[in-house]
Amino acid sequence: MRLDWALLANAAEAPPNGLVYILGGGFDTLIREQFPTPFGGVIVLRLQTTRLETERPHKIEVHCSDEDGRAVLPQPIVLSLPARQVPPEYPHGWDLSASIVINLSGVPIERAGFYNFAIMIDDQQVRSLPFRAVKAAPVQTV
Repeated sequence: MRLDWALLANAAEAPPNGLVYILGGGFDTLIREQFPTPFGGVIVLRLQTTRLETERPHKIEVHCSDEDGRAVLPQPIVLSLPARQVPPEYPHGWDLSASIVINLSGVPIERAGFYNFAIMIDDQQVRSLPFRAVKAAPVQTV
């Protein structure tokens, strides 16, 4: 199983039609009025599997740490992907894709600083999505 791409977004949806609908995608800075605050977004993943990999179960984990390397979550977010049957119309050698949206709305961001989401597939780290959390600048009224 390969991770084709991953990004942070404000919101996303991955219906069975194969498309991914993303709002506010690709950010690396979280701007908030105050801390602590919830992360309030999602991770969007596009995975690709060969025919043999598709017919086996897989595990995805998301770990979050702060700039000191401390875990932000008491436990990682774990998704179990069951084995799937390859549709008979798929040509041999054609990789199958799966798009996954992982809700991170409840991830607590305790203070401004640097953070990292580490993505693991089948116990191997495949990507890091670093981001920073900053306090919003005060708005000047005239």
